[in-house]
Amino acid sequence: MNGIHTQAPERMCGPASTTGTHAMLLFGTGTDCYLSNLPKFAAPHHFQVLLAVELDDRARDALAADRATGYDGLHTFVPGEFAMTELDPRRGQVRETLPGTLFRGHVRRGGTPVAADVVAGIRRVIYFDDLDPGTRRGHELLTHLCFGEPGRLYLAHRICRKPSFDQIVAVELVPGTVTDLLGEDEAPRAVEAIGFGQAQAIILGQREFTGRRLRAGEIAVAAFPAAAAEPGFLAELAVRRQVYLEVADLG
Repeated sequence: MNGIHTQAPERMCGPASTTGTHAMLLFGTGTDCYLSNLPKFAAPHHFQVLLAVELDDRARDALAADRATGYDGLHTFVPGEFAMTELDPRRGQVRETLPGTLFRGHVRRGGTPVAADVVAGIRRVIYFDDLDPGTRRGHELLTHLCFGEPGRLYLAHRICRKPSFDQIVAVELVPGTVTDLLGEDEAPRAVEAIGFGQAQAIILGQREFTGRRLRAGEIAVAAFPAAAAEPGFLAELAVRRQVYLEVADLG
């Protein structure tokens, strides 16, 4: 991303605390709305978190008014100070709402507030992981997280170790490419019916371009491991557009 990195004030309470002002990317459509914590490897921001949310009327009106001006860039959201562990689903009960301020642009890059005292209702926690090396879980071969409704899917780069990058892209499953994990028998599911309410960690295989970051227009083969009662499968993913990319905060 271009421009000078200007750090917004982010308060931390105590060396081991997860309490602070946690800036988040806001993205999605009028139907599906998501928040993605903008992580760092330093406390208290060392968490990769994806949330499905519902914005209140004031926030939706502010977004609509901003788009009506022709603005098509990103928006960020800064909740009031809270402990990130309040969103950890392993606690059993997670926060239900996040009151905060909506910004046009990146709050850490000179973003402009467009609506204060708005509320994001948390529909569900899609993904929650601690980036602290002492608490990391999962296999690093699972490089991306797939989530979203059928026909409206996203991939987020799964952040594992420093240095890394934060990237979210909109993708679609290519019809006629779904097979079993051996690449042989066609899986019984049609691509238009496939969606993930919880983030599905996947492995990206053969790609059209080199480099770790995905590019708009690229097609990649993805392996979706078996989950719950659903069998695993292979499918091609077409990258429609880049939603977000951040490198500096995770270098």
